[in-house]
Amino acid sequence: MNDLERIRLGFIGAGGICEQRHLPNLAKMPGVELVAVCNRSEESSRRVQEKWGFARTADNSKQIIDAGDIDAVFIGTWPYLHCELSLAALAAGKHVFCQARMCMDYAESVQMVSAANAHPQQVAMVCPSPIRVRWERTVHQLLASERFGRLLSVTVISANAANRDPIEISWRERRELSGLNILQVGIYAETLNAWCGDYLSLTATTSISLNKRDTQGRTIAIEIPQTVSITGTLSGGVVCTEFHSGLDAGFERAEILLCGSVATCRVDLLTQQVVLHLAASSTGEVIDTVGDEWQVEAEFLAAVRAARHGEVWRVRPSFTEAARYMRKMQAIHDSARESQQVNLSKWSSRCLES
Repeated sequence: MNDLERIRLGFIGAGGICEQRHLPNLAKMPGVELVAVCNRSEESSRRVQEKWGFARTADNSKQIIDAGDIDAVFIGTWPYLHCELSLAALAAGKHVFCQARMCMDYAESVQMVSAANAHPQQVAMVCPSPIRVRWERTVHQLLASERFGRLLSVTVISANAANRDPIEISWRERRELSGLNILQVGIYAETLNAWCGDYLSLTATTSISLNKRDTQGRTIAIEIPQTVSITGTLSGGVVCTEFHSGLDAGFERAEILLCGSVATCRVDLLTQQVVLHLAASSTGEVIDTVGDEWQVEAEFLAAVRAARHGEVWRVRPSFTEAARYMRKMQAIHDSARESQQVNLSKWSSRCLES
């Protein structure tokens, strides 16, 4: 394979989804070279190097970003470093694949968009929601069909036990690491944006109901909400309601309900089915249990190769698209804090001025 097709990768952070999805898929793709990896510890970096065949480890992120033999950087850290590392990698001439959620808050996302716009020949992509990837084509086809009719309302229900343990505190519950990201709210935000359009306005209420303590019994302050309720209006005037909870022990729901003028579509994320209900008494018709395959890594590599040839390329989500769900996350926090509705189009400029 010639040099225009070969892509040399560096990883900053290679845990979680990087080892579950990105690295297994990349390892099977022709023309990919795993050059260097930098994890939080030398031991962890060495383990990943040996497991996945990286040529070397790096002592710090700067060594990855400055390396002349690396074309693209995968940023797999927690959100608190996403903005800093993305800006540095783009400035160094690297293509960037940033793990989700995009960053800490909307202001950081705007910085990332500006950096991507300043380097239009470099690919800047955020890892997409798996919900979106799998069902987007099916849902778009249904929304455009006569069987469904006109979209009237959207309901999201996401309830699990993610925050239930009174002692265990994950990085997702730590504001200094996760920023304004809450539970799986951002995953659903990106999905709804892609399927149904952005919120024009929203009102949110949040709560932190379960105290946490360390192994010595000392109370630990939790700043990230454990439940979130959202009501608002999407583009086109569609009403949307959402409920997210991490406190539901022994009871889990994960579904998106799309109510149309002819039928209702239920995307059941636990049973992995898309079901169409044509009448109130209908048990429903299963219209898809397969969805589309995960092709995220291949899409990123194809975009990098297209950029090299000066061809048009597209990724989902780009930094610009991902910033839209970060705007929603900021709006949720602002609405809950101020106890009032947020108009997102007016709010965006006000947020950046503060």
